[in-house]
Amino acid sequence: MKIIQVITLSEPIGGAQMVLFNNTEAMVKSGHEVQVMVGQEGTLTKRLEALNVKVTCIPSLKREISPINDFKCYKTICELLKQEAPDIVISHSSKAGILCRLACHKIGVPNIFTVHGWSFTPGVKGLKRYVYMAIEKVMGRFTDHLITVSAFDFNLASKHSIVPESRMRVIYNGSPDFLKEERKEAKEDPITILMTARFSYQKDHMTLFKALQSLKDAPIQVDLVGHGDLHQEFVDLSKKMKIDHLITFHGESNDIPSFLNKSDIFVLTSRFEGLPLSICEAMSVGVPIVASDVGGVHEMVRDGYNGYLIPKENPNHLAEKLSNLIRDKELMVELGENSRKTFLETFSTHQMAASTEKYIEDILKKSSAK
Repeated sequence: MKIIQVITLSEPIGGAQMVLFNNTEAMVKSGHEVQVMVGQEGTLTKRLEALNVKVTCIPSLKREISPINDFKCYKTICELLKQEAPDIVISHSSKAGILCRLACHKIGVPNIFTVHGWSFTPGVKGLKRYVYMAIEKVMGRFTDHLITVSAFDFNLASKHSIVPESRMRVIYNGSPDFLKEERKEAKEDPITILMTARFSYQKDHMTLFKALQSLKDAPIQVDLVGHGDLHQEFVDLSKKMKIDHLITFHGESNDIPSFLNKSDIFVLTSRFEGLPLSICEAMSVGVPIVASDVGGVHEMVRDGYNGYLIPKENPNHLAEKLSNLIRDKELMVELGENSRKTFLETFSTHQMAASTEKYIEDILKKSSAK
């Protein structure tokens, strides 16, 4: 089977990039021919080339809206699809998703758009949400099939009639197994709290910072991994809020597994989400998850079983749940073990890749039967 995957950005590496990479790696191991088209060279392209995957950079594929560039990119994708004649094309991210679906419709190649969280999901700011909803309603006419990474996003697409449910499938994100050593006993203080997320409006670090003000004297250290437009603002804010003694800002990292294996609790505060890959990764090492109850997070975190769900933008609730785990290390270990079980049952790379391959096979069988 010849598969082309398309994504706008090669870096920074986020959930969409990692899902594309993990699926590509698994498909290559299964004997499929996989190519990737991307806007520019970067971390993702280097990793793909290490797998001997053919990568085509399309300089006109940019995140920003530009009618000239966008039309040029559309024409380029059409030409490449004619040359390569893939069995199917899978696109990721908004811009690549739009241009790819249009090109596939023009050339007559089956396409799947992978939704890593709708741009019109609750929590997205104002007018932008309704503009994206209108765009996706139009794009539904050019969409053969959809993969949503959560039932939450599946239901959102169904509610707004983006495409018929018969042309959608939920396939959960999956992570490689990053566990280095089983956690059998509670560790000594300090407890390490980890959050891996870019500093942006979506990733609501302010809620975590306010919660930490209530935990100033707790035996904890907080590792924040990630960069983003608001990074320096939060570095300064940590000093003003007098919590900088608790926090280490690590910036971007290519070694997330080492941070995960040193952590005791994983936190993700968000205003909106699809299905966060960072939680899949954290579950793989067997730590409890404390996360905002947005998007598909409740499909991963069962409150009181493998972690805690907190209401969006609620620092008091977050502080309370963190305090529970810090005080009760046996509970922390128990929830961590359940987190690991959840990962093995539902959120591994193997399960994601197998489900994706099965969906592609089902689509192509139906196409050939027509």
